[in-house]
Amino acid sequence: MKWLNLSARTKKTDDPSKPASPRGIRRWLRWPKISVDMADPRQRLKAFLALGILAVLGIGLLIGGVQGYEYTERSEFCGTVCHSMDPQWVRFQASPHGNVRCAECHIGPGANFFVKSKIDGLRQVAAETFDTYHRPIKSPVKNLRPARETCETCHSPSNFKDNIVKTILHFENDRDNTPVQSTLILKMGGGNQEDGISQGIHWHINSEVYYIAADDQRQVMLWVGVKQPDGSIKDYFSRDMSVISDTAFVEQAWMDGRVRRMDCIDCHNRTAHYIPYPEQAVDRAIAEGRISRELPFIRAKAVELLKRTYASQEDAFTEIEKLRDSYRVAAAASSAPASDLDLKADAAVEAIKRIYVETNFPDMNLNWATNPNNERHTPFVGCFRCHDGKHVSIGEDGSEEAVRVKCNLCHTVPIVGRGDDLLIEAPVIVGNVPSTHADFRWTTEHRNVSEAGKQACLNCHGGGFCNNGACHNLSHPEDMLFTHPQEYREQGNQVCYTCHQNILCTRCHPAGIFPNP
Repeated sequence: MKWLNLSARTKKTDDPSKPASPRGIRRWLRWPKISVDMADPRQRLKAFLALGILAVLGIGLLIGGVQGYEYTERSEFCGTVCHSMDPQWVRFQASPHGNVRCAECHIGPGANFFVKSKIDGLRQVAAETFDTYHRPIKSPVKNLRPARETCETCHSPSNFKDNIVKTILHFENDRDNTPVQSTLILKMGGGNQEDGISQGIHWHINSEVYYIAADDQRQVMLWVGVKQPDGSIKDYFSRDMSVISDTAFVEQAWMDGRVRRMDCIDCHNRTAHYIPYPEQAVDRAIAEGRISRELPFIRAKAVELLKRTYASQEDAFTEIEKLRDSYRVAAAASSAPASDLDLKADAAVEAIKRIYVETNFPDMNLNWATNPNNERHTPFVGCFRCHDGKHVSIGEDGSEEAVRVKCNLCHTVPIVGRGDDLLIEAPVIVGNVPSTHADFRWTTEHRNVSEAGKQACLNCHGGGFCNNGACHNLSHPEDMLFTHPQEYREQGNQVCYTCHQNILCTRCHPAGIFPNP
């Protein structure tokens, strides 16, 4: 064919300073002329064969592309292809969202975030390839798609939710591992667009609440803003930051993109990757019978083992195995059949090992304490990041209004039963709350009411309400006001944490707690 000899028409030169003829270059770049005579059986057969091969290749590429896309959208791809995702994959499978694809929450519908995720995925592939990813994986995800575009496709806060009766079973750290059952009512709330009602836990989502956090994990709140009916923003500054209320701090934060609107993830931040804390995991194992209550102090010992930090899984198993030996010694001194106690100790050791594997990932520096769970207020601050009495709005007349911190704002006071005297009947309180209950100090000052006042309490709470062991029967000494610092030093903040939350120390110590010289 003539086009094969076009190179001969390009004049060559031995002088490198003289470029080749542009005309010759254009001829080199010209597509070849191909003609097929369909009347020729041989050429027709070759043409059909070429078209068939191209069609097969095209269909194969199309099917492969679709299958590849489907595979990369599966949770198995996210959790098993990258070794760094193993902890997230383990906890995801045990979560209530275990049957929801990762992409439905992390990417969501639409091409915009799909393209963004694939571009960001290149960075993650590079980090995985060169082993430069963070240990642990940082949380929360900085550029996670807004929850209103993902979570709310299934969960709608715009509808008012009924209250939920919740029962929590714990076990004490005593010899008998005494069961403790707490029952409370969660005030789910939300919003009703028809009548404008907005209250309860989900008031936060139905309203426009903004905040500025001081840290990446959003545990320290510098400022909270609530949009008012007239469109203005009501400012609540942390007392520690009250001096900036007269500055342009908030305006600058808006311009810098540091102001975040509160959504589902600000409370339910670990909902798909939650790691239960040791007490919670052990309580569940005892309740399910995987750890026998008949083993003395097993709850306390198991929690102690799981709270330690180990360099590797092998080191953890070595320490957990020692528990087996301690119970063998106890079995030898017991009147119970030794084989029975040995079997229960063996089962307990295996259960504790399983809990450790499912909640501790030493190679990723990840355990239950790494990422705070904001869904509750124990063992992390959670709700009290804002509801701590330290975030105040200062009026024009200098008056202060604090973000409310009331035990019964989101749930009722727990009704608690212990041991064999588990709760049989619990009162359900209806009607308006007395004005005395609006003061946060009522929780501690109600003990000083008159006899007539006590009778008024019984009208709503009933005679057995004061048997709540979580609040009463704690044997507070009369001079506790002066002696509690010593007990605090000896036992740590847990000594007061049940009722007061350690963050509330600032009510009496607004300038902080200073150690004695």
